[in-house]
Amino acid sequence: MRLQQIVVAADETEASRNAIRTARFWARRAGARVSIISVCRVKAMAAGEVQGAAVRAIERWVGDQLAEWDPSPPVIAEASGIPSVEIARFAEEAGADLLILGRKRRSGSSRRLLGDTADAVARRSAVPCLFVPGPDDATGRMLAALDGTDRGLAVLRRAVGFAAALDAELDFVTVERALADEPERLANDVPSARTENLMRALGPAARTLRICLGDVVTEILSEIETRQSRVLILGYRRGGPPGPVEGGSVARRLTYRAPCAVLTIPL
Repeated sequence: MRLQQIVVAADETEASRNAIRTARFWARRAGARVSIISVCRVKAMAAGEVQGAAVRAIERWVGDQLAEWDPSPPVIAEASGIPSVEIARFAEEAGADLLILGRKRRSGSSRRLLGDTADAVARRSAVPCLFVPGPDDATGRMLAALDGTDRGLAVLRRAVGFAAALDAELDFVTVERALADEPERLANDVPSARTENLMRALGPAARTLRICLGDVVTEILSEIETRQSRVLILGYRRGGPPGPVEGGSVARRLTYRAPCAVLTIPL
């Protein structure tokens, strides 16, 4: 794949500033164009009053970055309505290859419930989303969490494409669930059919595949730390309501618990 069009969702927060920094870095590496979308929650814009206010605010807020942007500055657009709806719509209509959002760092208690814009965008977007938790957290080694299902292999193809576009190192991890009545030695020695399918699909790259046994979230978080990964790539099912992290999918839990940036591939 070619990374040609990047969209950044921005408001006047430090999380958005981090997202814009990352967009600038990724665009330089891949030779991509960048658009910035800012969403105002007002239902209708009065001519001469609200129209253009969000664009002017973003221009003032990231003015130093815009002045140094190379080769050409990003296009800044605005919309009104529900942020998650308008952000996802803008990215799709712009033909974006990637949508970048800042991810606010959360305490343990605040992670229990979702419902913010980032979660809503991930569940709605047909475009891959990169959630950036800090200014330097999306520039380096990538880790793709995969399995050997058809959907998992689709994530593999997108992960390889993004890594190639950025000339980034890419590692792989898959997690097999331990069966209660299966000896640990046997489980480690005999991969499942899905893992064997994944290894065949990886070919020579299978040498960077780590096969873990146990809880999926725990093992992947451990692998991020071991590999010092800067970006976690995973598949993310679209749809569904907001709700508790603990009761959500593996992808939702990883998105909110991963210490690095998370790139979600819509399924």
